[in-house]
Amino acid sequence: MKSQLGERVREIRMELYGSHGGPMLASELGIPFWKLLTYEEGQSKIPGQTMLRFIERTKADPRWLLTGQGPKYDHRV
Repeated sequence: MKSQLGERVREIRMELYGSHGGPMLASELGIPFWKLLTYEEGQSKIPGQTMLRFIERTKADPRWLLTGQGPKYDHRV
């Protein structure tokens, strides 16, 4: 069963990097692409350091990532 957080991470990845951009995002996060897929599928938990890098790279709003509520992107940045 996919985690809601993983689903939201995937949603942002698809919007910003497209269907073939996963390896590029994984590289920016400093992780292998297969590991990113396990996070998106909810097979493993996303480490804090990786989540912080994801937020920094994508400008995703942490509240939206956690709850699915509010704006998807942090427009204050």
